[in-house]
Amino acid sequence: MFNGLFGRSDKHTAAVFVDYEHWYYGYSNIFSMKPNIEEWYEELKEEYNIKKLMVFGDFHGSPIEKELPRLEKISDNVVHTASTKDGVDKDFTDFIILDAIYREAARKKSPEVFIIFTGDAHFDLVIKYLRDIKKKVIVYGVKHSLSNKIKASANAYVEMPRSNQERQYYYDAILQSLYILKKRRKMATYSKTVENVSNHSGISRERIQNALDDLMNNKYLNMTEREYRGKKPKILEADWKRLKKDGLWDK
Repeated sequence: MFNGLFGRSDKHTAAVFVDYEHWYYGYSNIFSMKPNIEEWYEELKEEYNIKKLMVFGDFHGSPIEKELPRLEKISDNVVHTASTKDGVDKDFTDFIILDAIYREAARKKSPEVFIIFTGDAHFDLVIKYLRDIKKKVIVYGVKHSLSNKIKASANAYVEMPRSNQERQYYYDAILQSLYILKKRRKMATYSKTVENVSNHSGISRERIQNALDDLMNNKYLNMTEREYRGKKPKILEADWKRLKKDGLWDK
């Protein structure tokens, strides 16, 4: 469980605030991906001495409810923002996050760095306030849904997923499918792989096809003719040794 203290004392102290609704639904709707918050948080701990991690979202009866066990493993501060009031929408979550940020900034020994994962322009004023009181502000947000206003206000911003993360996510879906077929001693064709992976993962066929072509162009996958019931279909075969060597497969 998260204990609030990590790393060397010479690292800058930081507080982290995550709008998990923005992250989860942004990834799902735009990229057909799910957040890897564990990997992201490990990256932050390499650079900062994290004093607090707070994760916010309306988890009640929603698709992200299944994410709770993962989130609660890395933070004691998972804040449920659901409201039963009529007319209350996504802004309610934003207001709760904003209140938490202002409260943290008002503490006598507040952290030097504020890391905020959001995409909403509502956070423009709090970012400007934090910078006025000499705090460094790093904004993370989902690519294509990060407000230009907060990009300009922060000291720095990072759009997620990074290109390599997006590419690896699609690679993993393809390679997992091929590995399962290999274990079952079944053959995989190009078209069936695109169809099966897309149907199973929810990722568009176009994205799967582009990732599959990329793997083939880089010789991680090859097409081989096989004798099968009097025919010679072209079968996809993976160079598993090379995939492992280059860090693309670790199963």
